[in-house]
Amino acid sequence: MRSNIAILTSAVITLTLASQVGAADWGSLKGKFVVDGSVGDPAAINVNKDTEYCGKHDLVDETIVVGEGGELANVVVYIYTKRGQSLDVHPDYEATASEPVVLDNKGCRFEPHVIAIRTNQPFEIRNDDAGIGHNTNASFVANPGFNEMVTNDKPITKTLQKAEPVPAPVACNVHPWMKAHAVVREDPYVAISDENGEFEIVNIPAGEHEFIFWHEAKGNMRDMKLSDGKTDRKGRAKLKIASGETLDLGEIKVPAKTLGK
Repeated sequence: MRSNIAILTSAVITLTLASQVGAADWGSLKGKFVVDGSVGDPAAINVNKDTEYCGKHDLVDETIVVGEGGELANVVVYIYTKRGQSLDVHPDYEATASEPVVLDNKGCRFEPHVIAIRTNQPFEIRNDDAGIGHNTNASFVANPGFNEMVTNDKPITKTLQKAEPVPAPVACNVHPWMKAHAVVREDPYVAISDENGEFEIVNIPAGEHEFIFWHEAKGNMRDMKLSDGKTDRKGRAKLKIASGETLDLGEIKVPAKTLGK
């Protein structure tokens, strides 16, 4: 009996230690993008289609979205992987792998403006604009593109089999000002800066990774200064993710001229 208890206790201790070691094999990355300089006010959209409905939404060009304090939204950060390379995925991401990612046509604009999708994850496109017809024209490099009408009562769902080398443009030809981008990756290690310019990627496999920084107005953000070094000419930077820790890049200043302003 005592022998069985000892064996059971040993097994529990072993499992506990194993889980603790596993938990320490992951780290996180975060930071905040702030524009250095002025980009001016966004241009108003010339609403020339469905004017009665779309014209009431005060639409503006969303290529560059900046807060009152210069906070830069919609900067994409993801891990660069070579052909055939794959990353370990933290178990916490398993639950979301089959959850639909939704791109909505709402208020005669796409919501969100930049969206992250994993390969084989349901990609659902909706139309919340009652009585307004929208089409979704998605242009991919690695996956077949599509251009389909989306009605109010019939959302469309796609699955993308391959990662895209760059964020893919999405447009509505009916309303030519409507634009978005889809970031399609095999792994979940993607972040898009929010309205406060902040981003975070959690539960990254510990070790050194090459991260890509991208923005719609610039493409890959080359020669951008970070807290430790800068991005290269391809907008990449090698960063070391420590076990059980968060690498905070702090405030990352993006010169306005970098964004074409």
